[in-house]
Amino acid sequence: MKLLEKILVPVDVNTNSKAQMKTAIEIARSYNSEIILLYVVPEEVLHDEIREIVMNAISDSLNSLKKALIIERVIISEPLIEFGKPVDKILQIATQENVNLILVGSGTRGKRKKFKLGTTAERLISLSDVPVWVAKSNQTTDLKSILCPVDYSDPSKRALKNAIFLSAKLLARLTILAVFEPITYVSPRINVNLEKENALRLKRFENEMKEFIREFDLNGINHEIVIQTGIVDEKILQSIKEHGYGLLIMGTNGRSGLSRFFMGSITEKVIREVPCSFITTKTLDIIRLKLNNEIKEIEIHFRNGNELFETGAYAEAINQYMICLKINDMHIPSINKLSEVHRILGDTAKAEHFDKMAKDISARLWDKKIELEIRRHYRYED
Repeated sequence: MKLLEKILVPVDVNTNSKAQMKTAIEIARSYNSEIILLYVVPEEVLHDEIREIVMNAISDSLNSLKKALIIERVIISEPLIEFGKPVDKILQIATQENVNLILVGSGTRGKRKKFKLGTTAERLISLSDVPVWVAKSNQTTDLKSILCPVDYSDPSKRALKNAIFLSAKLLARLTILAVFEPITYVSPRINVNLEKENALRLKRFENEMKEFIREFDLNGINHEIVIQTGIVDEKILQSIKEHGYGLLIMGTNGRSGLSRFFMGSITEKVIREVPCSFITTKTLDIIRLKLNNEIKEIEIHFRNGNELFETGAYAEAINQYMICLKINDMHIPSINKLSEVHRILGDTAKAEHFDKMAKDISARLWDKKIELEIRRHYRYED
């Protein structure tokens, strides 16, 4: 079963796509993924008298890229040429092809050496539910060191889940970074010891990190957990520059005009200046098992678990329900059964843990549904 089945690679045949292609090749080799090349022709700039000339030139360029990818022994589908608004068409094709990832090229550095995103990449980050990987132009592609900043929010949970997945397959070192922002000023009228207060807050912050990390399986992952003190976006950028990370993975959420999670606002600050390739995740994961296979496997293990439960083989039943959660960590029926089993076994703490998990997932699914409907509404209004 392919875990990262399809990569959509929108290209601009008029710019250097070397970094974008190199990244696509490395990912496709690692996951046996299919690459889908796409070029979108803006209809308003293509006059009838030059349409054939332009189309021939685009086809030649795409075929050259296809041949280069074939030489690299990766799976490549027939390149696509679409007409319309680039972002709209990219999102449309991503949905039609059910891709796991959109891999785009970046803009170039400005005079002040700040990493400047292209308009297409910037809008895709804002609008795409599919993870967006921005390959940095004119730089050596290094996927052996990954930085994943977290703030314990749901968007950063999704980012870390994907970072762990990529680190395992790419044999990359993963750094999980959390930044504590101390209080630097309070009104003179308020009697407070800032040093003592910040020390207490930092301790709570460190405990939150421990709780956050417990939700993830880091066995076999070459990783480190780092907590720094300062301004979040400044510390993220400083870490990249000092340690030379090849890839940044961050969670983002929302769109212009809507309320954003904290992580979303920080992401937008960072991605405009980040000096390395990066991935942003929103509502979908890079790794998505095929639905039919996923349902079939879950049904088998869930049925096995129920049969074991009925015979009183509770330990074996727990094992089957946990397998269901490894296939799909949001399978609420398995979570409810785990709560029931642990309550029978007298482990109230674990039963309450699974009760809370089911409740949180139900709330997230509802929030996600509302968010998708709002974003879809605004997308069509743009």
